[in-house]
Amino acid sequence: MSAAAPLQPLLRLGEVAALADQARAAVAAVHRRPVSLRRADVTGSESVLRGARTSALLDDPTIRLGDEPVGVLGSSISVSSMLAPESLQASARVFSRAPLQILARMAVGAGGTGRPEGSPERLQRLAALISSGTAHDVLLPQVVHAEILAHELLGERSGLVARAAARLTAVTTGLDPRGLAVPETYLLRHRAGYLAATQAWAAGSAVEFLELSLRSWIAGAEEAEAIARAL
Repeated sequence: MSAAAPLQPLLRLGEVAALADQARAAVAAVHRRPVSLRRADVTGSESVLRGARTSALLDDPTIRLGDEPVGVLGSSISVSSMLAPESLQASARVFSRAPLQILARMAVGAGGTGRPEGSPERLQRLAALISSGTAHDVLLPQVVHAEILAHELLGERSGLVARAAARLTAVTTGLDPRGLAVPETYLLRHRAGYLAATQAWAAGSAVEFLELSLRSWIAGAEEAEAIARAL
């Protein structure tokens, strides 16, 4: 059985297969840049900060990024602290074998209880998929993102957790091993489409979310390139 077998049918939807290949190639190109190899801690820190701020805006477009990091912004920064370069690999190691432990910590950082909400059974199935080590390297982060967000598996701050968990999943699968891409910026530019695709996923249609989310990783690689060029 192929290592990509659990999510293989999703590659037959719309432009998913082509976009998955583009996302993989775009992120890999960023990681090959000399500055990404020499100063991944610097580029990774900027990526996490931009992602945290943008993720907060996705949940609450009225916040001002110059404000004190409280409320949604503070929650987003707290959740994303697990993605900071000094924490990233330790978080990824635990996540790959005990994803519920990391998701609970993210949920607490987001201001929740850390206990599953929505469908605990659905969250258990998702955790089993993450820890199986057999899911598609590019599609798994998108599925983790969509499942947590669309079904609010970790309460009202599921969006913050879903986006951070997608990033961490990309580290564990090897799509983005140093956490350099910033997919959140594309999602903010296409916020209405993002919300619509989330609703479509909840209703049982996967293609809209997968295509939009994969495009966000392609654009997120471009954002990472811009960070690298600025150093």
